[in-house]
Parts: sequence; C-alpha cells; structure tokens
Amino acid sequence: MSTQPKETVLDIFLLGLKTWLAEMKWLARSISGRFEVGRLEKELDREYGILGRIAEAPRGRKDEKELCLKQISFLKEEIAALREELSNDREERMKRVRREGDASQGGEL
Repeated sequence: MSTQPKETVLDIFLLGLKTWLAEMKWLARSISGRFEVGRLEKELDREYGILGRIAEAPRGRKDEKELCLKQISFLKEEIAALREELSNDREERMKRVRREGDASQGGEL
C-alpha cells in the first residue's frame, strides 16, 4: 500500500497553471532585459559617434570628451551588469527546474 498522497486533477491543473505563470514571468523578464540591453547598446553606439566627432575637432572640447568617455564607460558597465543578471537569472531558473525535477522523480520511486 502506497503512503504517497494522491494528487487530484485539480492539484495537477494548479501545478500546471503555476508552472505556466512562472514561465510567462520569466519570459517577460527576459524579453524586457534583452530590450534594455539593446537600447543601451544603441546609446553606446551614439556616444561613440559623438566621441568620433569630438576627435575630428579636438580643440577646446576636452570637457566634452571626458564626459563622453565617462558615459561610454558607464554604458559598458550597465550592459555587462544586465547581461550577467540575465545569465544568472537563467542559471538559477535552470537549477530550480532541475531540483524540482529530481524531487518529483525521487518521489515516484
């Protein structure tokens, strides 16, 4: 005789619904993160363009050049941080899925 609790159709449906909602939440976060990275990359390209124009006529534009270089550095750091955050989020999500998968398989044995 099995001592495992019996799962009802409603329990399975609710689990499926929770899983679907979690996937949609992750998908939305992933899409918005990639959108933000793309936006920052466009801004970075624009700053490089500004820096190029400053380099063509460098006289008296030292302050502008320094500001542009600081902005470029900041944008690079932000892009790297967002990419790392997305990567870490994915890794954590995969670990959680594997743990839940292992737990469900272990419960069946």
